[in-house]
Amino acid sequence: MPKKAGTEDAGRVEAIAKALIEAALFLSDRPLSIEKLRSLSGLRSRNKVEALVEDLRREYEESGRAFTISKFRGESFMLHVKPEWLSLVKRHVGKTVLSTGVLRTLSFIAYHQPVEKSTVAAVRGGRAYAQVRELTERGLIEAERRGRSTLLKTTKLFAELLGVEDNPAAIRKKIQEVMPSPEEERKS
Repeated sequence: MPKKAGTEDAGRVEAIAKALIEAALFLSDRPLSIEKLRSLSGLRSRNKVEALVEDLRREYEESGRAFTISKFRGESFMLHVKPEWLSLVKRHVGKTVLSTGVLRTLSFIAYHQPVEKSTVAAVRGGRAYAQVRELTERGLIEAERRGRSTLLKTTKLFAELLGVEDNPAAIRKKIQEVMPSPEEERKS
């Protein structure tokens, strides 16, 4: 009998940990590291945390939910709306997550990627360093050291949110499609 009670307790602990992980991913506007999820859930095993995240992702997929969980380099995870649903509802939701300046910096990086951080700062101004930090924390861009310079490029999450394949040419083409032409801008 004590062994069964121990199994039931372990099942309850796991269910609570899974709910905590799901809540954290839901509330976060940026990827969460496996260490943060481990600490939050109270679990000791990184593998157990990763297995619970995968269980959640599979549950969302099997039930046809409008969101999914993506894994990023550096063992971090983010819950987000699937691109096919995002495009249908985003115009009806007035909330913006990124400021105009941050969006402009992101679009510059996406269009010119890979691009040096110093070039971004030269074009976008001194605030670009803070904007790059925010975009990196949100999992939309990644930075790679190359000697004395840092190259910036978009992430898989950015491509998914944009609804395109994760390659610079597809991203550039999508940006050109959604940007107003010079004639349209003059009319506004």
